[in-house]
Order: sequence, then structure tokens, then C-alpha cells
Amino acid sequence: MNKSQRIHLNTGDTENYDNPKYFTVRLEQDVETLEFMSMTLRTKDAYQNFNADYGVLVGRVIANGGIGVPNAKISIFIPLSDEDAENPDIFKIYPYTTPRDKNTEGKRYNLLPRVSKIDPEDGQIKPKQAFGSFPIKEEIVTNETFLEVYKKYYKYTTTTNNAGDYMIFGVPIGTQTTHLSVDITDIGKYSMNPAAMVRNLGYPESQFTNSNTRIKPSSDLTDLPNIETQEISVDVRPFWGDADTFEIGITRQDFRVRATLENTFVMFGTAFTDSQEALRGYDWSDAEEIRDYYYVYPNNDVDEAYNNWYTIGMGSKRIGIITEKIYTYPAEISDADIDAGNVENDGSDMILLDPSEYSAFKRNGDFVFIVNCNRNKVLTDEAGNEVPTTYDNVNGVFTSFRGFVTLEITPQDLPMTGRGKLRRDKTQIEPYRIRLKFPQYAGEGLSFDYSDDSTAVAWRKQHTIFESGKYYSFSRFHGTTFNNIGVDSRNFPLQKKIDGSTGGFFRKYDDDQGEWVNYLTKDARHNVGVILTEDKDGTINSFADFPSNFNGTDPRFGVNWMNFAIYLPQLGSMVDIEGGSSNVRGVLTADYTATQWENNTTRNKFAVFDNNMEIAASQISTKWFARSDLHWTDIIEVPLEDIITIKEYNGKGFTSSELGGLSLTNYRSGVNGPPDAPDDCPYLGGRRNGKPSTSEPKDSEYYFYKGFDTANVFDYLYDLGLVT
Repeated sequence: MNKSQRIHLNTGDTENYDNPKYFTVRLEQDVETLEFMSMTLRTKDAYQNFNADYGVLVGRVIANGGIGVPNAKISIFIPLSDEDAENPDIFKIYPYTTPRDKNTEGKRYNLLPRVSKIDPEDGQIKPKQAFGSFPIKEEIVTNETFLEVYKKYYKYTTTTNNAGDYMIFGVPIGTQTTHLSVDITDIGKYSMNPAAMVRNLGYPESQFTNSNTRIKPSSDLTDLPNIETQEISVDVRPFWGDADTFEIGITRQDFRVRATLENTFVMFGTAFTDSQEALRGYDWSDAEEIRDYYYVYPNNDVDEAYNNWYTIGMGSKRIGIITEKIYTYPAEISDADIDAGNVENDGSDMILLDPSEYSAFKRNGDFVFIVNCNRNKVLTDEAGNEVPTTYDNVNGVFTSFRGFVTLEITPQDLPMTGRGKLRRDKTQIEPYRIRLKFPQYAGEGLSFDYSDDSTAVAWRKQHTIFESGKYYSFSRFHGTTFNNIGVDSRNFPLQKKIDGSTGGFFRKYDDDQGEWVNYLTKDARHNVGVILTEDKDGTINSFADFPSNFNGTDPRFGVNWMNFAIYLPQLGSMVDIEGGSSNVRGVLTADYTATQWENNTTRNKFAVFDNNMEIAASQISTKWFARSDLHWTDIIEVPLEDIITIKEYNGKGFTSSELGGLSLTNYRSGVNGPPDAPDDCPYLGGRRNGKPSTSEPKDSEYYFYKGFDTANVFDYLYDLGLVT
């Protein structure tokens, strides 16, 4: 059995990291392994002589007053010999008589790689930008001069482990110059990215290029905001020098990185909406019926077939700039209180991030947000473990974030010009575009409504837990609603649905075809939320490449989850109800966005007019937010390996059958809804071919879309340098 002895090298001094320490320890004779900090040393490798003329140098590279920095480079500097100074081949590679000397490229002594390599563990190029002059392994083993220099001048060189610890064994005793090289964009789980360095940490934009996604190159390492080099003079003591008392000595030298590290996470997605003139709500005949809210707005200059394509098909869609609001619980509110629901019901104890507090990139419908973590602060203990500390400790780094996001495309960014009418021009219909909260999900008939309603409280408390260093995207359930009958009191919340509950949908309760909510095969002209993926000659899908979840004629998508892409439909709402309100009993919009209440204009108008309902963080008005019991949404973690796989896939839209090898656990589908939701999908959605019936099996396919038209959010992640 291996017997080990732990040697405690922690002095408790958190201020004087730069000061060397020498520890003498009495050793038990039968010890096989020495343990100190996060490292181990086998005694059979260590005790070569009783009186050693070498020492063991250990230490930790520390940031933020107590976080160990991985992948920092440490060496004992060895000056160029007089003999090698006369050798032009060696001098060209290693001209350093002091660490401040520069080579022919103007770079001082450093241990950073001069070229980037693909990391076999995650497939990423590291570092993302190479600024150093240190030869890589392939050069050393194939170039005799590189090998000679490496063996002679870099023989005491190492890299810190995940805890930020290093050990150099066999260091000559006496005064030595210990060197540190660190690139804070290449330090493992704590790696910073250029955008976060500018927006989140306040680095000057003059040091960056490409919209702050790249560091401006320089041969002078002192000009680079991500590079730190340091030298400390250390008196290295003998490791083993007393045969009688069996004592050993270890020299510890820590380094303190001057840069402040901030853990971040990435959210990304892509969004599209309808054509400029598209909206739902039009008097398509002499009837004065609820179905008028479900008819697509016609373009009278073209035939009906083209009109259906123009308003419902993917070929009619357009991309726009997303507008986001990011809400979060501050660190002083504990996880225990949040989990128990012991937070303000109106969301007033949440915070709305100012846009200056995170990095946002937007292009062609695609968007990427880089956000700082703000809770669950940790430090690195002596053994190299992350241990929690208080949120107000000046030392340490935050590791998580709790909050939700709202997304919309504003009318200012993407105008809507379509207009409609009800009751033969007596009531005008104006367009609006839905807004969505991520995440949201509610049981049948339990959509958020009033600020004093428990459904609204549940809605605003739904949020996501984000972890540092991870990538997240968005998923949305594409609900649909259909109707083709006139106004009747049976069509309001007091009507009975199939399961006996109420839901505030307009539909025939006694229709023997079953549900009229989430019924994909209904006539698309009256079925709000459906997307036709091909036109009659099949040209649309080749243009938009949007996946279909219906195997019949007229391929279409709806009644299921779409991952990565967010569709924000345009509908119509009454703005001039004089002379027409009595005939539609106070209804102001389709039940696709709002539950309906007979002759109750207060409840019916909150979804389409400004109101005082709280969202969170003192933000009010749920105008245009889609009802939460039909429009389920979620924020999903996307593994890095999936991002790489999807980036290489040529198509825009695809299913899990078409692109295998994905980690499907986190994505949403007819068989995998949000963990805390009442079901996988609302209102019997997510069934095969979009038929809301318990006799239909759940659809096991997962659906994905990279972006409409010129949008492709996975290309965007690479263009921004967030994935390489």
C-alpha cells in the first residue's frame, strides 16, 4: 500500500505572494509519495543523493487575490553563454543574456508559443492568437538547433496545472531568476476573450481590432493587454541535505497576475419575422367572425396562391436586429431563497443589466451576448480545490448567473406596414410583433395575466442558471391556434375544453376532430403560427432550408420545438373598435397571444396596449408578450463539441436524424421539454405530424435552424473568435 505524507506549504499570507518561502519538513522513512498543494512527488525519484546540490521549486500563479491560474508558463532563466553567443544559429533563436533582451522580431524572453495548435481534447485552436516566440514540440523534435537550445536553456520549464500550481525539480541551488509568462486569453476555464476585456473590464478599445473581437498585434509584449511577463529572484535551497534527521526542504515562490479575471458565459441565437406587410386579422368575407383574426392579410396585386406563400411561407420571412433585456438576481440573494421562492413576487429584487455591463454582437438576425457571472464566488484552497467564499469578498471569482432574457425585434428596427379591417372597414386592424421571455412555460389556461395573479408571479420567477465558460442558446415551441366560427359565448374561458378545463381559446368545443389548438394540419391561412416550408413548386425550402415536421403535402413546421432560431410572428390588433366591439365582445387580438375574456376589455387589452404589469426590476408593461401556456420557451446549454459539429454541417436547417452525434440531452423536442415544465410540450403539442391527440406518439425528432437568409449564428461564433 502506498504511504503518502502531506506537506503543508500554505503560510496564510494572502498579501505577499512575491516573497519566497523555504519550508523544512521532517520526513517519515517509509513514505513513498510526498503531497503538497495540488501536486505529488515520488520519493524514489527524489532521493538520488543524501546531500543534494539541487532544489525543488514549487508555487502557485494567483489572480484575484486567491484564484489559481492554469496554463501559466514558469522557467528558471538561463543566460546565453559566451560560446553560444558566437554561434549565429543559436543566437538567432536564443539571444537572451537577460530576460529583457529582445530577439530579431523585437520580442523579449518569453515562454508563450509562437504558433497556435489544435487542442486534441476539444478541437479548438490554442492560443487563439499566438504572440510568443517559444518553439512548439513539433519544431523541437524535428529541428536540431531548436532541440539543442531547448535542452540547454529551457531545461527548467513547466506549466501550471488546473489549480495554478507548478513544480520544477532539480533546480540548481542558490539565487535563480524565475520567470512567468501568461496569456489571460489562454488559461483554461478562466480564459478571457477580447470582447469581455473591453466591455466587461474596461480595457481601451485602441488595443483591439475587428469590433473588439481580436487583439491588435504587436511584437512588443508590453503592448499586448493579454500578456504578462514577470521575473522574481529566488534563493533556491537544497531539497535533501540531512541524513541523520531525515529533513527535506522545499522552496515556494508564488506569482501574482496583475490582471483581474472575470468568468463569463455566452448566449447566442438567430431571429426572423414575417414580411413587412404581413399580419393576421382581416375581413375575408361578409361574415363577422372570430376567424377574421386568423386570416392572413392578402396582397391584392397577386393571386391567392402567391399571397399564401408571401404571408405564411419561409420565403416571405425577413431578419432584423434583436433587442434584448437581461434580468438577473444579484449575489446578495441566496440560492436557497431563490430555490424556495423567497423572493419578491413582483420581481423588484431583480436587476436589469445595463447594456454597458455585457458585450452584445448583432449581425443579419444573429446575436451573441457575453455576460459576466455575478454569483457563487470561489477561491482556490491549498489542495487546489475551488471553495466557496462570500459574495462580498474582494478576492475570488464568480462562477454562475441566475436570470432570464426577453427578446424582440422592435417596430423601429423593422417596421410593419400591413393594415387590415373587420366589419367592412368599421374596425381597423394594426400590426404588432410578439415578444418572448426566455424561459417561460405554464400549464393549460394558466398564462400570465394580471400583476396580482399567481400565474404572473410564477411567470416572472422562471429563470435559468448559467455557468461560467459555457455556451447557451434559445429554444421556442411553435404553438398554433385555429378557428372558423362566429362569436359565441361558448368560445370564451367558461367553455369546456376536451379535458374539462378552461383556456381562453376561441374554438368549437364540440368538434369531434379534437383539439383546435396545436393542430398543424389545419388550413394554414387560418392557423396562426404555421410556417410553410415549401411553395407549390418546392422553391422556398431550397432558399430557406427550414425543416418540416409534417410528412404530408404542403410541408410545414409548427406544434414543436425549434432550437437556436426564434420566429417572432406578426399579428393584428384592434385599434379603433367603435361600432365593432359589441360584435366581437371586447376581443382585441387573436388568442395566439392572449387568453380571451368575454366583454372584459381590461383583461383583453393588456396584451396589446401599454399596461402596468410588472416584468421584473421595476420594468413594466407586458404589451405584445405571447401567452406563456402556449408559447413555451427555454434557454439551452450547447456543448462546445456540438458547436463544432454543427458549424461543419452545410445545411441551415436539419433534424437529429440528419445530423447525428449531437448531445441531445439539453435540446428541446416533443420528447424532451424543460425539466420543470408540466409536460414536454403544451396542449398535446410535439406529436407526430402535429396532431394533438394522445393516440399519436410523441415526435422523437429534434429540429434545428442556423438562421434565415444571410444569417448563420454558428458562422458568427467563429467570426467573433469565440470558437476557433
